[in-house]
Amino acid sequence: MQAFIISDQESIGGRVRQVLLFAGLDCQASPIASLDLATYHLAKVQPELLVIVLGPDTERALTVLGELRSKVQSRILVVGPASSKLVLRALRAGAADYVDEADLEAELQAALMRLRDEGSGRSGAGRLIAVLAPSGGSGSSTLAANVATALAKEHKEVALVDLKLETGDLSALLDLKPVYTLADLTQDVARMDRVLLERSLSRHASGVHLLASPRTFADIAYVTPEGVDQALNLARAAFPYVVVDLDHGYRDVQVRAIRQADVILLILRLEFAALRNTRRALEHLEQLCIDKSRVRLVVNRFGQPKEVPAAKAEEALGVKIFHFVPDDPRAVNRSNNNGVPFVLEAPSAKVSRSVTRLAMSINGAHKGH
Repeated sequence: MQAFIISDQESIGGRVRQVLLFAGLDCQASPIASLDLATYHLAKVQPELLVIVLGPDTERALTVLGELRSKVQSRILVVGPASSKLVLRALRAGAADYVDEADLEAELQAALMRLRDEGSGRSGAGRLIAVLAPSGGSGSSTLAANVATALAKEHKEVALVDLKLETGDLSALLDLKPVYTLADLTQDVARMDRVLLERSLSRHASGVHLLASPRTFADIAYVTPEGVDQALNLARAAFPYVVVDLDHGYRDVQVRAIRQADVILLILRLEFAALRNTRRALEHLEQLCIDKSRVRLVVNRFGQPKEVPAAKAEEALGVKIFHFVPDDPRAVNRSNNNGVPFVLEAPSAKVSRSVTRLAMSINGAHKGH
């Protein structure tokens, strides 16, 4: 795919070009065109993708966007500040997508993937499911492993990424002994490709392919936001679903995954501390400009004595609960101790049936609780 960049800001234009080149696009060899010379340059070429950086003179840039929309057949991406008004105006002027310049690399990579999915007619493939618990002890890792396993039963193969860098335990929950980890993969982003990704994965008999968390604390330093972006992009290109188990620290590597996520499962228990932290998490996601429609509240271990009533929890959070996973300590504890997901070890257990329904609701095969 040939791409062309229009920008009055050389630094941002250069960063855009690096992302496009890294994604395998053919960028023009000539210097990045300015807004004033955009029409002149585009009279000579007809790129498949046009990236316009709004820059400080947003009114001028939006005017150029409108003029070019009627002259070129290119898909247009706009890069600019996170302003809902600017986003709306850019889309109305003919932009196919809008990229927040504050998180340029991650947002642009995600936008390119969306364009490729549209062009290939792919439906439902490469969806990223982020599993996030605002509080510890919610059982989010257990749910991540079982949701991924349930999806693998439907789709044959699913990627599972452990982004709990210090405390990740997905390998233990699946009884796997990874040879390579996320840290090994992200040490050299320039060399990272699909072959290296596949070599770094540990395959479970269920069809889940695990990218494990770093083996030692020292290895965590090798896990960079850029490396995580590239690893997730490669995984989404290779698998119909990618499930990511997130820490609630909201560091850059976590936020990169959140921004890429198609669905965010926010895991909580119906207790006061968890509700307080869930409210804080919802507020933080809003500050990150994450669309509320992507967030699903999932209550885990539902039905315990003295828990906060679900109606009061919804009132306090201002969000409807999407799914309830029943408390089933016997099946869950046995499963975790044996290193076998409960959706495989005890498929008829109430918790297994519930998590399978949750996975299918993400999959689109079923709806409801």
